[in-house]
Amino acid sequence: MSGDTAGRPEPLRAVAPHPAPAPRAGGDPPLLRTTLYAPPPRPDLVARAPAELSTGAPMLDVRLFRNPRFTAASLALALASFALFGTIFFLTQYMQFILGYDALAAGIRFIPIALGLSMGAGLSSRLLGRLGAKAMVTAGLLLLAAGLALLSLATPTSGYGLVAAMLIVLGVGLGLTMVPATDAIMGALPLGKAGVGSAVNDTTRQVGGALGVAILGSLLSSAYRATMSGSAAVQALPGPVAGIARDSIGAASVVARQLGGPPAVALLDAARAAYIDAMGRTVIVAAGVAVVGALVALAFLPAHARAETEEPEGATELAQAAD
Repeated sequence: MSGDTAGRPEPLRAVAPHPAPAPRAGGDPPLLRTTLYAPPPRPDLVARAPAELSTGAPMLDVRLFRNPRFTAASLALALASFALFGTIFFLTQYMQFILGYDALAAGIRFIPIALGLSMGAGLSSRLLGRLGAKAMVTAGLLLLAAGLALLSLATPTSGYGLVAAMLIVLGVGLGLTMVPATDAIMGALPLGKAGVGSAVNDTTRQVGGALGVAILGSLLSSAYRATMSGSAAVQALPGPVAGIARDSIGAASVVARQLGGPPAVALLDAARAAYIDAMGRTVIVAAGVAVVGALVALAFLPAHARAETEEPEGATELAQAAD
């Protein structure tokens, strides 16, 4: 190991999660489960920042985050991914358990988001030079929020048309956001640090998406359980069976298949109504997160890059340290 890297935290070891303990009998409430089983903060992650500052060849020069173009674009991408991935997580269940599609049919019906993404990305490429990153990212995130809010209008009988329209709007908003935000991140770095920019770009999306699935999924599950607990169809079931039906809409569907007859119909109707109500609440939270991302871009993201001859903040010090 070279002298520059000796004693530095190993990258993979620094971010490796601790194994989650087995859930207790009967399970935990979803929000509590997310809190209990999340990996605790790692001291070596906290220690990484000064370690990266003290070496002449850091993996990530944290001084780059002084650049508002780099930081605001990264945060906007993270918040967009938070809202998008969390929504796709529970939208998949909506398609399968409410609209009745199997896994393949549900996957095929996500194609409109790819079409919208293509349209948004193409439009963004043409307008970026004229309007700037601030306007494009802000508009994209607001459109993303509008698409998410549209999903809150879903009902047990609204069908796939509403979902398709929402996915197209979502894709266009995502395309308008991703192109200028990625351009801002990459353009904020010198050419020799392009790999760092690409890594940060990918990491912000992955972290935002993972948090979106965990947090929004927990919110939806908690709301679903709360509604199902007060349902007459669930209260009429034996205690252990009622607990299973309250756990998720998938579990309620399994219980209903075993019950058969009018009790099964009542349970399915209750589960579908509870899931749609929970999804409507949760998707508004996701839309709010997208709006926060739009406000971040509006407040902190510069419209255009600095002059080509100007080095990003921190680059000069880094070059001197390397020498």
